[in-house]
Amino acid sequence: MKPGKHLSYSRSLSPGKAVFFYQREGCDFVPLAIEVNKINGQKSSFSEGYDNQFKARQSETKELAYGNPHTIEACYVPPMVDELYCRFSLRVEANSLAPDRYDEPRVNRWLMRLAQAYRDHGGYQELARRYAKNILMGRWLWRNRQTMGTAIDVKTSAGSRFEIEDARGLDWYEPWPQEAERVLQGLSLEMAEALSNPRQFWFSTVTARLKTAFCQEIHPSLQFVENVDRGLPTRQLATVECADGSKAASFHAEKVGAALQMIDDWWEEEADIPLRVHEYGANRDALVALRHPVTGRDFYQHLKRTAFYIRQMRHCCQVDGSDIPAEIHYLMSVLLKGGLFQQGRA
Repeated sequence: MKPGKHLSYSRSLSPGKAVFFYQREGCDFVPLAIEVNKINGQKSSFSEGYDNQFKARQSETKELAYGNPHTIEACYVPPMVDELYCRFSLRVEANSLAPDRYDEPRVNRWLMRLAQAYRDHGGYQELARRYAKNILMGRWLWRNRQTMGTAIDVKTSAGSRFEIEDARGLDWYEPWPQEAERVLQGLSLEMAEALSNPRQFWFSTVTARLKTAFCQEIHPSLQFVENVDRGLPTRQLATVECADGSKAASFHAEKVGAALQMIDDWWEEEADIPLRVHEYGANRDALVALRHPVTGRDFYQHLKRTAFYIRQMRHCCQVDGSDIPAEIHYLMSVLLKGGLFQQGRA
């Protein structure tokens, strides 16, 4: 099956910005501020001492000892504050049941049949469990997971509340404690229903409570800056403006979403890390595509096999999606991520 010149899906998971704040007497929301620091750094890069041929540059020895002054933004927990909060909202929709836009009716029919079969055999339960894992593990906190204690609290529009006392001991591959497993199961069921039922309007508010050290450094999102005017910080951090005009350190919604999408450990039978869902299995840390087209495991190769996968699911017997082949889970996870999948003009 070829995708045609127009094929797109709307994303099914839509997180908001994650905002850092703390509490004090008389106020439950005090924005965590960003500060500007002027520092005298060091000249330590490779190009300061060597050329591209690895030959030492002709320079006086004292030149490499001079300082390298620049301005940066930084973020720290205020003194006498030992608990910090980070909160975001998440909207989940059943957008993978059908393409958002298409120009081939035949392609639309096959993809709708794929989603229907996937729903009937409990496939969305497997995806929801993986998304819920990343929420409850606090993967979306990124470098800020390193704390003296991380509690996760999820409140949903269905009136439920799911709490993890300390997410630091939870691992992607290891079994979870009984109580944490119960919480994971409850959150997964609600998310699976929202992913597969277009009449379900589901939201959640996710809050992490971090026990921090004295004036501990916090790592919000970095702003992408191409050209910096003289005197402005060369490293700028993300903020969100509050109702009173103050600004709070934050994560971009895209960074939160990237953490929730780190569920692809189907890329190899002995996979040792879950990748962020991507059409070519991009591992940005190792700068390699683990689902390169030459492997035959990329999204577009699987999309071409849609009709075969529909027939294959007829032999699945479990109601929780546990016997659905990994390739189908991966294919559906990309459709949930959303994007433009058309073949384009030749």
